Amino acid sequence: GTTPLAAKVWKSIRNKDVPRNLCNFLWKSLHGCYKIGEYRLKIPLYEMRGTCLLHSETKSLPHILTECINIHVHVTKHLWCVTVECLWLMHGSHWPTINFGMILNAGLADFHHNTWLFTILVLESAHLIWKLHCDWVINKGMAESIQTHDEIHNKWVHTINLRLKFNHLQMDAKHYGNRAIKQETVLIGSQGF
Repeated sequence: GTTPLAAKVWKSIRNKDVPRNLCNFLWKSLHGCYKIGEYRLKIPLYEMRGTCLLHSETKSLPHILTECINIHVHVTKHLWCVTVECLWLMHGSHWPTINFGMILNAGLADFHHNTWLFTILVLESAHLIWKLHCDWVINKGMAESIQTHDEIHNKWVHTINLRLKFNHLQMDAKHYGNRAIKQETVLIGSQGF
């Protein structure tokens, strides 16, 4: 409900509990490094990739991750509203409305014992939506490349399970030293999986 200071946002994307690939995703998102929208509109023969086919507006990362219900990301609403929210509600907390600001500031959320879980769910889900969008664009928006809800759900479950596996491995203080994730952080956050 509040706007965090810029310094806190930048510090949150360097959180040792957030995986490096997600930190890179956040960093590139904050800097506008992804080549979408205006960038694509300037490339001859690729102008159509700069515009959302359903909404006839210039593509942007916020639009792709949270707003667009275009056929290539029919998953967006399903993933946020059905899969992620249902899992979160099993932990007894209220699920906030997800917008681009919430994704960028996921590392600053404060949900008492579920902060780590919220951060992982939001960032992994947003990153998966981005990857699905990229796959669809690479396949030139062909109908055959559209995945079913079950396929997308299975990819999401695999992504979350893989993250939990890596985080359990990162609890090893002998191997990771001060970069090891605290055991209580992972165990509290992974309850219900």
